[in-house]
Amino acid sequence: MLGAKQGRRPGFSREIPDKSGPPSRFAPQTGYPQSDERATVGTSKTLVAFGFTLVRSKLLVPSPAGLLHRPQVCQAIERGLECKLTLVSAPAGYGKTSALVDFAQHSPVPVCWYTADEHDRDLGTFIEYLVGAIGERFLGFGKRTRAALASVVGDLFRDPTVVVGELVNEMLEIETPFVVVVDNYEALDGAFGIRTFVHRLLEVLPFNCHLMLGSRVLPDVPVTRLVAKRQLVGLTAQDLRFAPQEIQDLLRLSGIEVSEKQAKAIATNSEGWITGVLLLADLLHDEAKATLRDVERATAGTYGYLATEVLNRQPPEIQHFLRTSAVLREMSPRLCHQVLQIRNPRALLAEVERRNLFITRFGKGAVATYRYHNLFRDFLCEQLRRRDPAHYAELHRRAAERFERDNDVEEAVYHYLAAEDYPDATALMERVAMEWFTRGRVETLLRWADALPEEVRTQAPWLSLYQSRVLTDRYDYKRARQALAHAEAGFAAQGDMARLARVHNQRATLALFEGRYEEAIVEAQTALEMLGQDGVVERAEAQRLIGRAYVGLGRLAEGIAELQEALALFRQVGSPYDVANLLQDIAHAFISLGSLNEAAVHLNEAITIRRRLGAPVPLAGVLNNLGYLHYLRGEYRESLALYEEGLAAARRGDDLRYQAYISVGMADLYRDVGAYERAESLYNAGWQIAQESEPGLAFYTLAAQADMYRWQGDYIRARALLREARQLAEEKGLDFEARGLLLATEGIALAESGEVEAGLRLLSEALRFLEQRQAKRELARSHFLLAKAHLLAGNRPQAVAELRRALDLADEIGTHQFAVVEGQHAQDLLRLGIAEGVATCRAIAERGQQLRAFAEDLVQVGAKEKEGVVGRLEIYAFGGGRVVRDGHSISSSEWQAAMVKELFFYIILHGPLERDAIGVIFWPELSVRKMRNSFHTTLYRMRRAVGADTIVVEGGQYRLGDVDYWFDVEEFEALVERARLLPPYDWQAEDLWRRAVALYRGDFLPEVQRVWCVPKREALREMYVEALIGVGRCYEARREFEGAITWYRRALEVDELREDVHRLIIHCYVQAGRRSEALAQYHRCREILRRELGIEPSVETKRLYERIAGRRVD
Repeated sequence: MLGAKQGRRPGFSREIPDKSGPPSRFAPQTGYPQSDERATVGTSKTLVAFGFTLVRSKLLVPSPAGLLHRPQVCQAIERGLECKLTLVSAPAGYGKTSALVDFAQHSPVPVCWYTADEHDRDLGTFIEYLVGAIGERFLGFGKRTRAALASVVGDLFRDPTVVVGELVNEMLEIETPFVVVVDNYEALDGAFGIRTFVHRLLEVLPFNCHLMLGSRVLPDVPVTRLVAKRQLVGLTAQDLRFAPQEIQDLLRLSGIEVSEKQAKAIATNSEGWITGVLLLADLLHDEAKATLRDVERATAGTYGYLATEVLNRQPPEIQHFLRTSAVLREMSPRLCHQVLQIRNPRALLAEVERRNLFITRFGKGAVATYRYHNLFRDFLCEQLRRRDPAHYAELHRRAAERFERDNDVEEAVYHYLAAEDYPDATALMERVAMEWFTRGRVETLLRWADALPEEVRTQAPWLSLYQSRVLTDRYDYKRARQALAHAEAGFAAQGDMARLARVHNQRATLALFEGRYEEAIVEAQTALEMLGQDGVVERAEAQRLIGRAYVGLGRLAEGIAELQEALALFRQVGSPYDVANLLQDIAHAFISLGSLNEAAVHLNEAITIRRRLGAPVPLAGVLNNLGYLHYLRGEYRESLALYEEGLAAARRGDDLRYQAYISVGMADLYRDVGAYERAESLYNAGWQIAQESEPGLAFYTLAAQADMYRWQGDYIRARALLREARQLAEEKGLDFEARGLLLATEGIALAESGEVEAGLRLLSEALRFLEQRQAKRELARSHFLLAKAHLLAGNRPQAVAELRRALDLADEIGTHQFAVVEGQHAQDLLRLGIAEGVATCRAIAERGQQLRAFAEDLVQVGAKEKEGVVGRLEIYAFGGGRVVRDGHSISSSEWQAAMVKELFFYIILHGPLERDAIGVIFWPELSVRKMRNSFHTTLYRMRRAVGADTIVVEGGQYRLGDVDYWFDVEEFEALVERARLLPPYDWQAEDLWRRAVALYRGDFLPEVQRVWCVPKREALREMYVEALIGVGRCYEARREFEGAITWYRRALEVDELREDVHRLIIHCYVQAGRRSEALAQYHRCREILRRELGIEPSVETKRLYERIAGRRVD
């Protein structure tokens, strides 16, 4: 099996299905070039599109008129302070906002407020407002989070983890519990990326923060998980309905008295719907005795009737103001006067507020802004549109022009669309389409595109092009093609060949997604013809698409040649993201060709780039690919280590697709060594994800499980899984899978279960198909299976002939892994091959023994992991001692004294230790009795802090108990030890050195001054310098001298007296042809040594200088 394909552009995760060969665990890159957006859209006007200013009114707690304090509802919401999440969910008009405002006004802890709207559906915008809400209450909050957000704008959807991490870290620095309220959360429902971000945030939300969401619909949050952990409080319409007494109290605020009977009638007939009650309050001013007729109609279904009644009872001036001002989504006296030409707007707004006409004020005084309740605003706008459609359009046009002058693009577009002024709307969309797509504001772009009438969409070709890209990434191919048609017509009308080439490249991408490789080549070649020698990035992308299509068709040499040319162009542009993608594409092609060593060379470079770029999801992809490569080579230990790291990276990035691919890859590994229970669990985990959106992987999972059951002799279950796989292949059009892989797997299952002749027929049919498609790896495996079937049929000569063909092909493709694995269950065939002198059969049998030895090691490791583990400890000593138990960081107050924590670290580093030996170090001045009392007091406090079973005593000696723990010092030392064994040109060496450097966050336990700590601190500092030098040597091995010098200088910052490091820098300068800088480095070295130690450089350093300078040192 091959493997997963990888993300297509920053911010989106998706792959081109590979229908040229078996479903694959390898992840070739097929994304849009990151450098693609370096081109610019010609425009005569520049707008501040993404660098928007937060609308501060959305970050202020609203001030609804006539708010009634409801103690019971407040108490129910306040229970959320004990949990991570509180949901206040009910249909419109039930008073969600009022309830949350009431809580905010009476909350015992600070409340940060954020009123969301449809402008905020882009993930970056949502995060900015979330950070802004906290910063409104805690000044200075969010600097690091915003910096993290700016650093991953393009990759935000793919990898929100770094932003979540910085946000949570900054939250932890707030020294008091606090609440973050996000109201109107339904406006964000279904927004791409926000769900993933909120899920991830809820997983790691710190103990001092409580999130509260107000929404008309039940938000997509992990309700079941939070309920199971008792981390969720929920309020629904039932909890928000007004009781009769509350209705009396509410109406009393408006100066209206109603009897208990009337209140009960209102409560019953309105079902406690607060909006209906408030509408009735206005009517009750004039017809208190007659209102019971209307009470029966005070429901959500009669809102229009009641609102009309209320509106008609207002003075004409108020009616006119209400209808006119409702054009604005947010009002201020200034906007009402300047845009809508309303006289005396401040007094009118105050009067509307006084009359409780469904208006909410944000802020006070001159900076106050106002919003109508959504239901009421929609009602007022519809009233104006019906009464005077021309005036309605004119008001929106005026508003649009004003917001455009103010560079408020989104409000301007909203009003142009409301006025049906499509020329101005599309002109504005076109100006910002590319920037907003690049910045990840794709939800807004999709909303705009959907708002345009069909006949207008060709006026916005850029918008249509980016709409197509987004829809392609979301599997909506039909709408993506429709959007491309609009883009093509628009660019053609402009006579713009370069942009038409982009359309053809996008069509080629779509064709690749759907397995139409010939069409993809035609489209990409058309793009190349249009571009000529212009547009390096677009030409590179076109050649990449052609190369991928050739690989898909099995024309591997042509595909590799095209991909190599694309790689050269992307190197010329200087785009590391695209270079990493191409390297993996080429590696995939070389694996298909059987050139595993060539594939390894490209993957080693790719992982170096991915490590440097840092985003965990793309890193997970290349780790998966390397894991698969080692699997093909039979290097199971290396493969498992890479898969495990890749799975951790995919989880950090919350990327389910890679979690699926890596889980299935690990399942294959465990299956091969006979760990069937573990394999089953991993296959199921992968299947749960793959069945939704990865049909190729889902198919492979079923086929792989069928092999597993076949090896166990459970042919009934194996054949049932194969029937399910066939149905899936037919439904999804998986031609290769159905006619190649499946036939071979079905054939051997039939042969082994006694239907040998039927099995031979299917295997022979599979071979004919695979030969035609030049799928050498699957062809070799099928020859091996056919040999096994012939042996079952008693045809030994034919079995040997097929075995020879299988192993000859294995030599050609560079891997015998399939034979080693299947050979575990075909010992008779291997023995026959050895007896007949078939080359490599003996080596395959020996590798099978190594596989069994590895399986025994796995069993022993698993048994050790299950032995009495108490809890999870994370122990940090670099940069300051810190211990985290089951996710909770142990505070200073829990330790009670610095010595308690110091003793804990001393025991885990030096234990087992006797009590008196510890006493000599910690209480040398005390008598034996006092020392023992002090020891036991300190031990008691330690166990209270970290857990009773964490430190245990055996035979009078104290040590760390059988706990599941991770210690940064041990991890650091292990990484350094492993890295020392590898040459600097090995990709694993740089990986290990970098991981070691990342762990060293400062000196070992800098707060501890006792003598026992000093030697360890110095030794670890020396190892840190060694790690910095190790990374530098890896750069130097690749002849990246500037990078090497940077790392060597970091080492000198720690220890400037390291003469050997000065020599390394001098050598790099020489290799880079920078002789004068090499000589200057020597003089710096000599100056430092003279100043600090009063000595001259060593003979070795002087000789190096003399060789460079061409003269002896004075």
